[in-house]
Amino acid sequence: MKKRMLTVAAVVATSSLLLAGCAASGGGSAEGDTIVIGTTLPLTGPLQAFGTNLQVGYEAAIDEVNAAGGLDVAGTKHQIELVVQDNASDGDKASEQAKSLVLDSGAIALLGPATPPLTIPVSAVAEQLQIPLISTITPIKGWLSGAGEGYKYSWDMFFDEVQMTETQFQAADLTETNKKVVLFTDTEEDGPIQAQLWKDNAAKYGYEIVDAIEFPVGNTNFSSQVAEAKASGADIVMSQIIPPDGIALLKEMKTQGYDPKLMFMEKAGNTGGWVDITEGLGQGVLAANWWAEGMGLDREAEFISKFEKIAGGKNSNLGCIVDGYSITTVLLDAIKAAGTTDAAKVNDAIGKTDVVTPAGPVKFDKDHAAALVVVQTQWDGANQVMVTTTDGKGAATKIVTPVAGLQ
Repeated sequence: MKKRMLTVAAVVATSSLLLAGCAASGGGSAEGDTIVIGTTLPLTGPLQAFGTNLQVGYEAAIDEVNAAGGLDVAGTKHQIELVVQDNASDGDKASEQAKSLVLDSGAIALLGPATPPLTIPVSAVAEQLQIPLISTITPIKGWLSGAGEGYKYSWDMFFDEVQMTETQFQAADLTETNKKVVLFTDTEEDGPIQAQLWKDNAAKYGYEIVDAIEFPVGNTNFSSQVAEAKASGADIVMSQIIPPDGIALLKEMKTQGYDPKLMFMEKAGNTGGWVDITEGLGQGVLAANWWAEGMGLDREAEFISKFEKIAGGKNSNLGCIVDGYSITTVLLDAIKAAGTTDAAKVNDAIGKTDVVTPAGPVKFDKDHAAALVVVQTQWDGANQVMVTTTDGKGAATKIVTPVAGLQ
């Protein structure tokens, strides 16, 4: 696969110049020309695990097509080149790089960066330049919070937070607790959204939110918050938190001897190698997962065989690879179906997608979202073990309590 890594300066241009550049890049490829696809990924910074594994998935899908002679567009085979840039987990940088990928590198479409704080600004660029963007590892409601009057060129393929919230309470039902819950949520776009979903749904499942603790992103001292949570007597902690903050939270819980029966960690708990990264504290932590062994998704055994070693286990790293591969195939299939690299026609073809991918069935709704199945998993060494079934009506395996890493 052809691939370039670039260092990018900020792009300053008027709207008319941006659209003119876009029109030039999206007007179609000459016979046999290489088709350029761009992506800005968090290859460094707190979201690095998402970015590095998405890149593996993007490259795997493109490598398959190139090895078979290229992508057939209206009877002509084209090699695909992926241009990759590192946004260092910074939304402003991701926005600048997305513009450069189109205007400087000639990308005719974009693959997304992961998480709402990065994907929303890149989606804004896609809308401005009228260039198709497909994202994943970006919870749908958080992404839609930045849609304004609605997305036209941006698409998201991931789980819906409402379904994720349901699986958390369903997982909690698998063991005996006092049904009291304390929340830890940061102030990023998806933090307040998730906190509200927990509050709105707790009573429906027979649970009580006894405390809701908010904190800024980048918080490293949780002493007062953990003392407050411990005093609440809650058996269950539900958190939405980035990895570095999640590590600090677990360390403080261990220091203060707060060991709830169940610990849900969204975002941080989806970091591959979480048990090792936390020096064992993450053992037994629960996290929603869009891919897990036993879900019965297409080509499950094949992807485990090919990528388990790279992912460091059967975990969310592998899930990122699967989702990265899947959104890339959706984009390439749309280009083929459109019979051109014209941005508007490719975008229309994406909207008509109705296919089964290794990440699950994909069909976009009116909001440009395709909701994937989500299950709850529990960390056990290098692997995340599925604890709720895909229909949410039973246990896939026995949940282990209390949180082993905090004992």
